[in-house]
Parts: sequence; structure tokens; C-alpha cells
Amino acid sequence: MKTSSPSLCRFSLAAGVALSSLIPAMAYAQDDEAKPRASSENEIVVTGTLIRGIAPAGSNVVGISDEQSKVSGGTSTNEVLASLPQVSNFFGVVPAGVSPVSGANSSNPIARPNLRALPAANTSGGAQTLVMIDGRRVVGAGTQQLAVDPDIIPPAAVERVEAMLDGGSAVYGSDALGGVLNFMTRKTYDGVKIDARVGIGDAYTSYDSGLIAGKTWDGGGLYVAYNFSKHDAIYGSDRKWVKRIDWNTGVPVGRNCADPTVSIGSNTYLVSGSSLVAGGPNTCDPSDDTAIYPAAELHNVMARFTQALGSSLSIDVTALYANRQTRGNGGALGVLGNTTGTVTVSPSNPNYIDAGGADAGKSQTVRFNYASVDGPRSQTQETDLETWSVSPSLTYDMGSNWQARALFNYGNSRVTYRNNVIDPVAQAAALANGSLDPYNLAATDPAVLADILDGYERGYGRNELFDYRFIVDGPLMRLPGGDLRAAVGAEYMRDIFQRQTTDTKLNLLPRDHYTQTVKSLFGELQAPIVTGGGAGLAELILSASGRYDKYNDFGDTFNPKFALTYKPIDWISIRANWGKSFTAPSPVDQLGPLSATATLIPGAYLAPPPGQSFATGETGVYLGNGSVTGLTPQKAKSWSIGATIEPPVIDGLTLSASYYVINLNGTIGRPVTGTSLTDYYNNFPNLWTYRPTGQELAQVLAGLANQNNVGFTLLNPTSTDQALVSVGGSGATPVGVVLDTLVRNLGRTKLSGIDFDASYVLDTSFASFDARIAGNIRLKQDTKASPTASVVDDLLYGTPTTKFMASVGTTIDKLRAQATLYHTSGYERADKGLASAFGQSRIGAFDTVDLYFRYTFAGKGIADGLALSLNVKNVLGAEPPVYKNVGQNGYDPSNAFTLGRVFQIGVEKAF
Repeated sequence: MKTSSPSLCRFSLAAGVALSSLIPAMAYAQDDEAKPRASSENEIVVTGTLIRGIAPAGSNVVGISDEQSKVSGGTSTNEVLASLPQVSNFFGVVPAGVSPVSGANSSNPIARPNLRALPAANTSGGAQTLVMIDGRRVVGAGTQQLAVDPDIIPPAAVERVEAMLDGGSAVYGSDALGGVLNFMTRKTYDGVKIDARVGIGDAYTSYDSGLIAGKTWDGGGLYVAYNFSKHDAIYGSDRKWVKRIDWNTGVPVGRNCADPTVSIGSNTYLVSGSSLVAGGPNTCDPSDDTAIYPAAELHNVMARFTQALGSSLSIDVTALYANRQTRGNGGALGVLGNTTGTVTVSPSNPNYIDAGGADAGKSQTVRFNYASVDGPRSQTQETDLETWSVSPSLTYDMGSNWQARALFNYGNSRVTYRNNVIDPVAQAAALANGSLDPYNLAATDPAVLADILDGYERGYGRNELFDYRFIVDGPLMRLPGGDLRAAVGAEYMRDIFQRQTTDTKLNLLPRDHYTQTVKSLFGELQAPIVTGGGAGLAELILSASGRYDKYNDFGDTFNPKFALTYKPIDWISIRANWGKSFTAPSPVDQLGPLSATATLIPGAYLAPPPGQSFATGETGVYLGNGSVTGLTPQKAKSWSIGATIEPPVIDGLTLSASYYVINLNGTIGRPVTGTSLTDYYNNFPNLWTYRPTGQELAQVLAGLANQNNVGFTLLNPTSTDQALVSVGGSGATPVGVVLDTLVRNLGRTKLSGIDFDASYVLDTSFASFDARIAGNIRLKQDTKASPTASVVDDLLYGTPTTKFMASVGTTIDKLRAQATLYHTSGYERADKGLASAFGQSRIGAFDTVDLYFRYTFAGKGIADGLALSLNVKNVLGAEPPVYKNVGQNGYDPSNAFTLGRVFQIGVEKAF
């Protein structure tokens, strides 16, 4: 791609900043060789800056310490993150490692944290929150998405987690729209420590253990950290609050049940031997045998080696490996999924049972599932994640506190999924030739059933990341408040993505490839104008940073950031920043047009457009699983201002708050993010068609890049009458609506909110007492979803606006005890007043309380380094608030979920 004139200007500007910073740096180093050099072992590395030993001016950085990680009771890194209110999509739920929606592992096979609750975070191909390890990028994983799953990081190696709650593209590049999560690992470890926990709940058991072993020596060290965790699946029948029913009658919504139901028009019949009798329909609850929390087994290991190679040069090598196996279940084959057990039987079928009377000789719709011949939990869903990386770096102390760092990172990830589904071709063929008897599955030949039920929706995504980065930082000149410090550098990344999936007939498609490269230049300045001043100006620090990124596909982007920290007096600190950030279209996004599919969804599972209705038997055409062409980056302008107060009159009290504003434009995402179509119909009138003609549907289908991804046959492509479709020759079905939900650049969103944190520590002669409350309040989220849509306040409906954690604790000698409340506020329903809300207008708040106890022994022998712990998760047994919706399981899994009351008993021993 040719570089435009503005691009050349931006490139020249970035290069000029880098060179102008380097020249005085070299001079400074030559003039001051006698000054002592900084110790690289004790240098503080903080998220949000490339300059060593300083905190980023003007930015709000919060964190999770090793002790807080233990208090959370998390058995994986994602569960530890769930204790941070700003990680909005994890807080108040239990991250499962894959999408909580049954069968969605084919598109969302990993868990992606979302700082700031940015819109479209679950549907865009790239991440909006940047996840790093020790300030380095990590290889992403996925199939229809490409991002870092924090579960790959072993908790035993993590020293702390830092979350920078401001845009970070000026320092780190793409993906840092909502902020940055940086997992800081131990640099060295001397000794051996093991820990193990077992968790026990209602129909649930979990195990996790960790080991870290290391050795330090003069000038270096080596350690290896390993973690293992495993837990059971939880099914809908295991929790009484899980149900999929008609909330007006209490009758389960499932109609594809083990006992078949026959319908002819509005009349229903039940099978009685070789006859049909009027009655029914048979009903069943499809949530009973659905895994609401899939089983998982996770192994991850990390090794780190550091060594000084003389007085000025040192090497640091980190290696990481992770393997996670997740096992979900969608219930019986035929209940739900890509192909239900719904067939049309004509009078010519050899298995046809005549209903007699007014319905004699008419075609029938038979609805059933395969539980009677294949078990109630046969719809298995397997998701495997395997990743490894190696990251060597060289550090050279140039003198006068200048340092050069060369870093290389290679990462390789592989995600596979394998979902047992009905083979639609085999089912249609067996029905047509009479070898499948839908009225009595037990009479069907097992070999025929095997052909139908041994179908698998499969896919995999493989990603390779090559990342080369070079950074120089150090002092430029002396200012009244200290050294003017600078960091400059360059980076080159190459991301190679491969993907292979099956089509609607379960045949493997050709493998897709995409390579994305980016060349970057960046620079940062931090100027301490005043430090240690008097009242009114105790401290003033300014910073400026900028980064230029040039991609091989969509072009280039430049993102600056300006920030300040101001202390009018020593115990009040005010911070402010403004900057630009972006998320580039990922390789997955760029491959999106090739994976876009057109499939059918029965009208019974769809809400019709406003003021319309579906006739019995009408179906919906659904365009999804891919993107449109010509995607551009998501961009954001953001600013924040905040303060931290530590009043000297109340020793131990710390108060902190920040107000932030983010303006997003061109968010990459799907127009539909849930089962409700209300917003979609209102905001995207150009993306749906009610009762399209054959010609209109033919035109829509012609726009798909891969015609093999059309999962049905259009029977009347030249007709001006209503479109008719067929699957496997099953008969003509009229199309009630066409829904285009392909990923695209959507509209713009302006959001704002407040982060707050207040803590108090009281030390006495016999104990230490502490209390803390920290959270996030979302004030505004105004979205214009498309050029034709009006501005909508997203916070009015369907969205909790307040999330916080509050804790009280005490430390008495060797005993630590703490109680923690996690709160997610309630919200109004967008469809209140409509039939879909079943008279419910508001979803209640969700509150859980956890208890934590830890006793550390003192003494010699077995007691030396020994600690015992007890976590009680959800000690009050709180249930998610009721959510009355036909398409949900009685609760809202995106905002409230719990495993129930779980007791975790742990032991830790250091040697």
C-alpha cells in the first residue's frame, strides 16, 4: 500500500522525535560517565510508560496483589480478574474460558476481558483491552476472534496485576482502547513453594494446585512455575434457578422432546403406538441438560531465566506454555443447535401415520430429539486451547542511567473446537428413503442413527506472532524538579493467522490464511517541572508520548497522549490525561468475508419486526459468522481527571476517584449482541427485510464471498413472490425475515464514568484492621448505532451502571480474616411492557459475599513456611436475579452468574 502525503508527514514527525531525543541522550551519557548506574534488578517497571523507575504521569493504574489474588479464591487467572470491578464482563460472573452461550465456542472459544464495558467487545474480531505480560505483547488465539486469554498465565508466576484504566495506544499500539492489563511476573525466585486447594459445592468439585521452584545466584536466577486446575460441569438441572419456561404458564418452552409431537397447521397430535391421537404438544426444558458452566482442565507452566553478562549487559528469557480443555454440553441432539429434530413428513413417506379426520392425507411436521437413542446429553462441545511462547531480551546499560533494551517475542497458539451435531444431509436422506422413523426412533437401524448423529462441527485457528522491539531510555537534561527523561524506540510485528472450519453440511472448508504486519516508531517524554515544592505547587510532572503504526492492509495511524500529575500539597495528588487510541482490524476481521454464512433459524425462535408477525412455519435467514469487506480501525479519543487524597489528620485513610470520558468511532462489531432483536430492528433498518421476495433474497445471498456457506436452497430466486427455501429437499419454507448481522464498522459511542477507591487501615498493638470499597459507576453511554439511527442512551436499559467490591478484614498475628461483598446493580428491561418481558420491568441487583481465612504457622520443621486457608464463595447462597425471557435460562449470564456456595480448603508450604 502506498503511503499518502499525510502518512509521510506523520512518519517524518515520529522519526524526528526519535532522533532528536537520541542525540542529546548520547551527549548526556558522554558528559556524565562518572555517575553511578541504576541497578536493573531493583528498577520499578510500571504499566503505562516505557521509562524505567517512574510512574506514568496522569494515569489511573490499579492493581491486584498476590494476597488479593488469594482472597479472590480464583482457580485461574480469569477468575482472579473477576475481582476487579473495571473488568466489567468478568465481574459478577464466573469466567468459563469460552462463551457462556451453548454452542458459541465455534465463534468465541476464549474469554476476553473488557475494561470499561466498551460496546461490541464480544463480537469484534480483535480485542479492545490489551493484555500483556511484563509489558510485552502475547500471541492471540481464536477462530472468529483473535485475542489473549489471560488463563494462559500461571498464577504462581504472577507477582501482581496492573490495570491502566486509560487508553494506551500512544505507548503500546493497537487494542488498548479501554486500557491495559499487564501481568507482572516474578523476576527471580529462590526456594520451593507448593500450594493446593479443593473446592466443594452442590454437584460441583474443583481442584487446583501450584508449584514454583527457583534458584538465584550472583548476577542471575532461574525459576519454573506450574499450575493445574480442574473442575466439574454444572448443568441446568443442578441449579433450581435455571429454567427455560413460558413465564405466563410455567410450561417449559422446549417442543423438540424425547417423545415426538406431530403438528398439522395449528392442530397437534401425540404418537400412541402406530396411531396419532389429538393432544399435546409434548414439552421439555432444554436447559436441564445444558452445561451452564462447562468442565475444564488447565495446565500452564512458565520459566524465567536472568543473567548478567558482565557489568553492562544482561539477558532475560521467559518461556510460557498452556493447555486448556473445556467440555460443554448443549443437551440432547435435536433440542437446539444448528439442526433441530424437526422434519416434514409427506403422505408418500413409508413411515407416514395418517391422523384421519379433517387432517387425513396432509403433510405433517414432526418435532423430536434423539435423547431416547443417544442420551439426554449427547450434544457434546469440546474446546481446546494450546499456546506457547518464548521471549528473550537483552539489556545494555549505556552509562549515565541510559539503557537500551532489545526484545524479541515469538508466540504460537492453536484453538480447536469439535461440537457433536446432527448431520443435516444424513437426516434428510434417511427421512426421504424411510430409514429414519421420526415417530419411533427406536425402530430406526442403529447404523442409520450413527450416520445422522456422528456429525461434527469442527474448526481450528492457529496464530503465530513475531514481535521485535528496541527501546532506549534515560535522562536528557536536568530540570528544577529532576531529570527530563525520554524513551524512544521502534517495533516490528508479524501476525500469521490460519483458520479452517466446516460448512453447513459439516464438510471441512479450505484453510484460510492471513498475514498482518505493522511497523512502529514511538517516543515518550516525562518532565518533572517541580518536585518537593511548597504549598500550592508541591509537585508538577508533565508527560507526552506518541506512536506511529503502519499496517500492511488498511494504512497507518498516529496516536498521541498528554498527561500531568499535580500536587498542590503533599497529601493531594491530581492527575489528568488526554489521548487517542485504536484497535486495528485483526486478521480474523480481514478473513471475515470468506467465513460469512447464511443459515436458517425457525421463526419460533425469532422476534418479528415491530408491528409485524410471523405465520406458522415461516423461517428466518441469518447472515453471520463473518464480516463485510473494507473494515477500518476502531478509534477513540479519551480523557480523564482524578485525584488521590491521603489526609494526614486520619492516618491510614486513602481516597481516590477518577472521572473519564471515551469517544469511540467506527466500533467493529455485530449489529446484534444478544437474543433480543428490538434494538437491531430499530437501529439498522437497512440490514433486515421482512418477508423478502425471491429476487430480494437472491440479491442478498449473491453478496456472500463464499457461496458454499449458504446452508439452504433458494427455490424461487427470480420470483417477486415471498422467498421460499429448502434444506435437503425437506419442502418449501417461506422466509419471514432476513437478518444481516455481519461484523462491520458500526456507529459511534460516547461514554463516561467514575472509578472510585477508598481504603482505611488501622494498626493497633494487638491487630491490624482494614476496610476498602472500590468500584466503577457508568454515567453515560450514548450510542448512534448507524448513520440512520438516533442517539440512544445505552444505560437506560439492559445495563448495570454500578459495580463495586467492599471488604473488611483483620490481621491478628498469623491469622488473616476477610469478608468481601461483590455488588452488581440492577437495571431496567428494554422490552418492559412487551409480551417478551412477561410483565417484568426491572432486573434486580446481584450481591454475593465471600469469606477468606488464612493462618500462617511459625516455627521449625513442618510448620516453617506452612499456611492453611479457607475460602467460602457466595457464603449466603445468593441466586442470580430472575430474568424472564424465553431465550434465556431464567437469568442473565452476562451480568449475574454463580456456582452457588463453594467451600475451598487450601494448603501452602514453602521450603
